[in-house]
Amino acid sequence: MNYHLKVENQLQNDDIEHIFSSVFRKKFDKPGFAMITFGNEMDSTSFRSQMVKLKKALSEKCKEAFGHELDYYWLGRFNQQTTTKYHRDNAPENSFLMLGYEPSLIESKLYLADYSKLVQEKEIPTSEYYERHNPIFTEGEALLKPYINEVGEFDSNTYKIVLINNSDLSNNKTFGVLHKAEIINKDLSKDRVINSMMLYLKTHEEPNRKTIYNEMEFIETDLISR
Repeated sequence: MNYHLKVENQLQNDDIEHIFSSVFRKKFDKPGFAMITFGNEMDSTSFRSQMVKLKKALSEKCKEAFGHELDYYWLGRFNQQTTTKYHRDNAPENSFLMLGYEPSLIESKLYLADYSKLVQEKEIPTSEYYERHNPIFTEGEALLKPYINEVGEFDSNTYKIVLINNSDLSNNKTFGVLHKAEIINKDLSKDRVINSMMLYLKTHEEPNRKTIYNEMEFIETDLISR
């Protein structure tokens, strides 16, 4: 499963194509997520600029594929040191989570679970999945086990982007996945900074949720939510 790209400083057109096909998938031969590693020879502002550049490039691809552009549902920066259960973040049904990890001394792991494939193969009605098989409970997570992928080469010392298809089972455009973070050595005296964008497919009639000011503030701010 080829989901990991290693780049120097700038994403190229071939990289965008690979990321789009991996994440905005219509078949299960693609993983539903992608990781882009930049190493550690850059700074936070440049890194966040790369995230914005990737969003804009993917928005152009979405216009071609779906007739809708990608808009920001939220942008933020936070110090995340909490282990989670498998979940999708609360967002529109066609949504895509971009996480920008900065180098940190806090080690962690990331897991993705292909619940869309599970539902299709087990013929589970999508409207009943969370009620009957919610992965926050032991039985639901056990059912997901054959569909779980741990993200390999998840090096805490690098700048890296992970783009996740956060779409709900009710959507009819792409297949989403669930994600889970596991913190190995929590230490609140240190930072584990994640720059977060939730993106979604916006219809032409909808106004933009976030202005250019919000975008530039995301790139330039020094503030981190805790």
